[in-house]
Amino acid sequence: MDRRAFLKTATGAVAVTAANGLATPAISQRAAARTLRFVPQADLANFDPIWTSTFVVRNASALVWDTLYGVNDKLQPQRQMVESEQVSSDGLT
Repeated sequence: MDRRAFLKTATGAVAVTAANGLATPAISQRAAARTLRFVPQADLANFDPIWTSTFVVRNASALVWDTLYGVNDKLQPQRQMVESEQVSSDGLT
């Protein structure tokens, strides 16, 4: 029996009703569900896209590092995801 045939039966309708309906997509879940899950397709050994050229490292490092700072149209660095920063008096740290 396939899923469509099962859902057409009375037993299938009762099972769906008993389980509080069908599963909903993440976009329609409650607003408090704010966890972003990254599931790589391979082992993520490091976050350095210079050290390796695998797509899993590139994608993960872009999610973590790429959006902390960005550049404006004049190529000057600016904060994107960083709320604040501290610079030493000599400007080196």
